Amino acid sequence: MNAWVAIVAIGLGTYLMRVSMFLVVGERELPVWVMRCLDVVGPAAVAAIVASMLFLHDGAVEAPIAPTLAVLVGFLVVRRTGNVLHAFAAGLPTFWLLTAVGL
Repeated sequence: MNAWVAIVAIGLGTYLMRVSMFLVVGERELPVWVMRCLDVVGPAAVAAIVASMLFLHDGAVEAPIAPTLAVLVGFLVVRRTGNVLHAFAAGLPTFWLLTAVGL
């Protein structure tokens, strides 16, 4: 029973923290500098997730060649075209080919 009380309390606390932002900021206009910062939160979060998946293995920092080059190709394609699907279409075959070659 104590575990369920802890789970419910943590869930309620998390919910209250998230909903507090809507209640406090909901109708207010945010300053321009805050909006500029919020524009990069999503890409920064995705970059952090990709970097940790790519470079951390069993707690050690590594830079495997095939995934690193595939991510680089995908990055260059998305910078050039602005289309994420094109990045997948270029990055995945790059990864597959490099892996098949043995890199």
